[in-house]
Amino acid sequence: MRRLIPKTRMGIFTLVVAALCFLGLFFSGTGIANASPVLSFFLSLLTPLLCIPAVYYLWKLSRFLRRRFLWKIRRRLILVHVFIGAIPILLVIGIFYVSALLFYYQLSYYLISNQIGIHAAQIHAFNLSLRDGLDELLASASSPNPASLRKELDADVKYILGAYPSASVVFRYTDPATEKVRTYVNQSGGGGQLGEYQVPRWLVGREFSGLALEDLQPQLYKGKLFLRSFVSSDFRPDLPFSLEVSVPFDRYLLGRLKAALGQDYVLAGQVRDRARNLMLQNADQLRENIVDSTFEPETRGLVSSPVWSILLFPTSWTSGMETSADSDVLLVELSTSKLMQNVFRPESSVGKIILGVLKTVVVFFLVVEIISIVLGIVLTKSITNAVHSLDRGTEFLKRGDFSQRIVVRSDDQLGSLADSFNQMTEYIQRLVKESVQKERLERELEIAKDVQERLFPDSAPQMDRMDIAGICLPARIVSGDYYDFLALGSHELGLAVGDICGKGISAALLMANLQATLRSNVMNLRSAGTGEDRTVAGVVERLNRQIYSFTAANKFASFFYAVYDDARQTLTYCNAGHNPPLYFNGNRVQRLDTGGTVVGIFEDSQYDQETIQMKKGDLFLAYTDGIVECVNEYGEEYGERRLIQLIEDNRHLEAASIKDKIVEQVQSWTFAEEREDDMTLIVAKIVDLSINKGNIESNTLVI
Repeated sequence: MRRLIPKTRMGIFTLVVAALCFLGLFFSGTGIANASPVLSFFLSLLTPLLCIPAVYYLWKLSRFLRRRFLWKIRRRLILVHVFIGAIPILLVIGIFYVSALLFYYQLSYYLISNQIGIHAAQIHAFNLSLRDGLDELLASASSPNPASLRKELDADVKYILGAYPSASVVFRYTDPATEKVRTYVNQSGGGGQLGEYQVPRWLVGREFSGLALEDLQPQLYKGKLFLRSFVSSDFRPDLPFSLEVSVPFDRYLLGRLKAALGQDYVLAGQVRDRARNLMLQNADQLRENIVDSTFEPETRGLVSSPVWSILLFPTSWTSGMETSADSDVLLVELSTSKLMQNVFRPESSVGKIILGVLKTVVVFFLVVEIISIVLGIVLTKSITNAVHSLDRGTEFLKRGDFSQRIVVRSDDQLGSLADSFNQMTEYIQRLVKESVQKERLERELEIAKDVQERLFPDSAPQMDRMDIAGICLPARIVSGDYYDFLALGSHELGLAVGDICGKGISAALLMANLQATLRSNVMNLRSAGTGEDRTVAGVVERLNRQIYSFTAANKFASFFYAVYDDARQTLTYCNAGHNPPLYFNGNRVQRLDTGGTVVGIFEDSQYDQETIQMKKGDLFLAYTDGIVECVNEYGEEYGERRLIQLIEDNRHLEAASIKDKIVEQVQSWTFAEEREDDMTLIVAKIVDLSINKGNIESNTLVI
């Protein structure tokens, strides 16, 4: 008994709900629950409460079955074969069957609509012919009267009655003698007056042909649906008339459709669920609403077969709009056996051949399916054995034993998988070593980055008339760009900007060599006294020879070197193939391109120099190509013009602020996440010490 008592909360909840359900059944049987509304309401809540433990235990059962029966790969593969092999076949058969029924429905709907259109066209053609005959009579007679027109109508109406015995022709005219509108109807060979006939307003001056729902004056007609044609004529203004030919949608017309299409039909009214025109309906529900039918007389009132319901969407005779409300519904009998008989008729030898081929194909597919299931079960064992071996191999890998190898037992994909596993263990050993080496290289690159950052100036030098700032933004970890400040004395400063060919480690090494060579040349030439090599151009020529001597032919650098004299406020420069600095003198911009070719290409390259006398308000700009050649998302470069405009807009700022403005705008212009080229910039602002009314006036130098 203790084992039967639940110990979990869900078990106790289930036991309590089950006990309450049992008591509820007892009270319901004795009638006590019906006498108490409160007790009845309480018992009605037990069923939803019982669904909670039912869902919970079904979920627990599914988990148990999965752990118990599907843990082994073999059983899973067998289940996979069932889902992949058997179930899709059943689904395909079901989809094919449903698709065939839907195609049969659509084809029937199209053929029925087409036949209705053919009959409507024939009726309209007769009506037009009848109108033309009456127009000819009006044209030949000088003073025709309505009696002669009715006689002509009676003579011609027999043709339409021969094709449609239940057709009616309504002749509406204006009597010239009394100027009153009169109506004459000829139905089933007999004539008479129709005083209450009306022509809807939407038909004034128009013609109509098609299926119509008579909702304007149903008391004058037998039925609701009609194939109707309406035409009018004012050939003679003194005797205008209109003609209406109506054929009721009755048993005779249904028989014409059956003769053309070979299907039985039922016309029913008062169908409540009209939205199910694409669904199957049971004709037993329509036994009291059948208007007409083509079935045999003994089954006319009770059709036991399922039928398709088809909405015809006739034109409302009151409004002239298509509608399905208050319209009869056409039902088409649906029978799979009749469908097969209609598609594969016994008198057709081609149909017999096609049916035989289909049977052969079905049998063939069933045999192939059975064979595939058997083969799948047989092959499952070989697959699971390979999986077991791989599972044992992974256990060794977890323990870090890379020496374990799997025995290859077959020359197939599973054997190739086992061989790949063996190769993978070797690759893992190799990757561990390579990973260690990669980490070492990354650490070395970080060290190289730190070393290169120390090669750049730590801070801008302090001078009397110059506020200067510089920055280098590498595209990768290390940079191939170079900038430097060289203190040449108490009032002289060397400014250098260079761009090494290439990127990465090789460019960074050449950059370090270029810096060391430049500093050595400048210091040595300064200490050597006067001489031609001591000039700015001489320094660049000597630097070119040295770079050429220890670098390869495809390694070179663009270089700009200048010496600023703070006492004289002059700048002497030499441009060795670098982007020409820009000199702003008032409203004029001059590019500083005096110099020569890049350094490191030709050993005997000659270079020139130029000296600029700076004045108040003058401005200089020099940069590497990474600044102006960065592109946005549309492939448009930032360009020199935007850089010039940016400097002109911010000349009043300090050097560090101008530098930050340039970097901010260039980085916002760049679309790519990773920069394509290094960006280097030096900004220098020349400050005039003269004081005018307490304000400090300044000139600006940007390099």
